[in-house]
Amino acid sequence: MNASETEVLAGLLEDAAQSMQRLSGGMAVCTFTRAGTPVPGVKYAEGRWAALRETHRKASATQNLTDVLGDVTNTWQSALLRSRDRSAGQDWIAYYTGGLDALTELTERCTEDASRTSSSRHEESRS
Repeated sequence: MNASETEVLAGLLEDAAQSMQRLSGGMAVCTFTRAGTPVPGVKYAEGRWAALRETHRKASATQNLTDVLGDVTNTWQSALLRSRDRSAGQDWIAYYTGGLDALTELTERCTEDASRTSSSRHEESRS
């Protein structure tokens, strides 16, 4: 991963962790699910964090965010489709949706950043 991708991913991970912490009131997420109370908002935040954490772990090992991001996104899309096909509870749907939303945001932000960097380099070479 390049420095910019690392910063974007780290920022999104931090935001996801803070959101999960805020929504859960500092309690473990499993506390809610064990009680049988649906908590799609908390599970959505947890899914965001989990997908980004998985991406970070795999990209750190391979140093190639683009390939990892595609693979992780495909895995999470398949999991969401399976959950919907099996009529999974709203918590699971929220979890996988949160993860996919985070991966989409990461992809968009890295693409925008790469585009800005490329434009900047192009402008510098024209000067």
